Amino acid sequence: MELDLHKIKIAQAKACLSVNELVEKTGLGRATVSKILNGVNNPSIKTVGLLAKALNIDVSEIIKVEK
Repeated sequence: MELDLHKIKIAQAKACLSVNELVEKTGLGRATVSKILNGVNNPSIKTVGLLAKALNIDVSEIIKVEK
């Protein structure tokens, strides 16, 4: 599963969340969140759910759909 990092950053900006606030809302480590946002890590399904919940969006909004 690949995330659309651009859409995550848009959702983060709309929610007015800093990386630290995203860390707090997801309960993930700062390094983990930073690696995800920089495209270094492919997160687990659970982690994708935590990110979507913290950003108050549907999971489908941040997953890249292959055509």
